[in-house]
Amino acid sequence: MRSFDWSKTSLGPAAGWPASLRTMTSFLLASPMPIVLLWGLDGVMIYNDGYAEICGARHPAVFGANVREAWPEAVAFNDNVVKVGLAGGTLTYKNQEFTLYRNGQPEQVWLDLDYSPVIGESGSPAGVMAIVTETTAQITASRLLAKSEERLQLALSGGLG
Repeated sequence: MRSFDWSKTSLGPAAGWPASLRTMTSFLLASPMPIVLLWGLDGVMIYNDGYAEICGARHPAVFGANVREAWPEAVAFNDNVVKVGLAGGTLTYKNQEFTLYRNGQPEQVWLDLDYSPVIGESGSPAGVMAIVTETTAQITASRLLAKSEERLQLALSGGLG
């Protein structure tokens, strides 16, 4: 975070950031939950170590990137997130399915996503905070259990008939 050259982004050097952006950045960096902040119309991504794990091999290249460029397979989804958040709205998705290329190949993943607007100095939303929880392991385990139970039911019904 400290060594990143923010002057190459639409945010400019960190020393000139508004207090709201500095405060939210401090908050998310201290949190153990995976959090990403999408700042401004560009949705410049500032995130913590938990979210870096969500990014996979895309980290650190997407740190400080525009969210639309960072996740091209989810452009329409992220366009809506930025639009709704900057209008003051919130969004919640449970077990949202995506096909992401976070390690160079398509990967089916499920995420719980909670988006909230972040109020800037003007009193209007200036960014969007996302708390992200990957639920892929739970979804996969649940599907495997359901298949196993189905096979058991077939075996039991076939054995009794």
